[in-house]
Amino acid sequence: MTMALDLLMDMLALAMALRLEGRRIRPWRLALGAALGAAGAKGISLLSLPRVQAAALWIPLAFAMRLAADGGALARPVRGTLVLLAAFGLLGGVISALYGALGTLAPAYALGLGVAVLSAASSIRSRRAAGDAERLRIALRFRGREAEFEAIADSGNCLRDYLTHRPVIVLPETEGRRKLALDDAPLRPIFADTAGGRQMMGCFTPELAAVVTDRGRRSLQAAVALSPGLGGDAPALVPGALLSEAEI
Repeated sequence: MTMALDLLMDMLALAMALRLEGRRIRPWRLALGAALGAAGAKGISLLSLPRVQAAALWIPLAFAMRLAADGGALARPVRGTLVLLAAFGLLGGVISALYGALGTLAPAYALGLGVAVLSAASSIRSRRAAGDAERLRIALRFRGREAEFEAIADSGNCLRDYLTHRPVIVLPETEGRRKLALDDAPLRPIFADTAGGRQMMGCFTPELAAVVTDRGRRSLQAAVALSPGLGGDAPALVPGALLSEAEI
């Protein structure tokens, strides 16, 4: 029973962490990460270590769980680990509060897990609704090769190219290189401060940048940067100010 509860809590915490980071949830990888967490927790308890040392082992275990659930954790290992630990803290806090109110552990677990599921479902629905409202498509052309990308308006993207002084559209590096055939392209470095720390990206000026709408295309005066921190399924980040200038 305890092992089953551990697995369920690990799966919920991993699912919450992935959704908070906007990552895709793959059920088999989620189960793998949860199984790793449950086994690791059992192993740590068998070591009978002092509390501080046992708590320290949770950091590499959380990273391993996050990595098993989604390989994108390698791009931002500190952030992925901390978000997962925060998800565990949220779940544990809810259950502790309910235990204090009810006085028994089993109902506290049941209600706590139910609250977590409802909260996660509500959060996912809200994020999807917001994402649907802000999603768009952009077209980019570089060295004669053209491709379209899913994108979102990002009001927090204030990055500007130091050479052209244009706002910068940020693409997932793997997807950008593949679609635009940029493997041998001469890219100049550009640096951005992100939630995961200072990040270097490859930057270039496209021959064409445009927002694709039902009425056609609207040109954008933009530079483009390739971010190694964005997963292959992540949308491109288009500065909100850039879209305002284009009257989108």
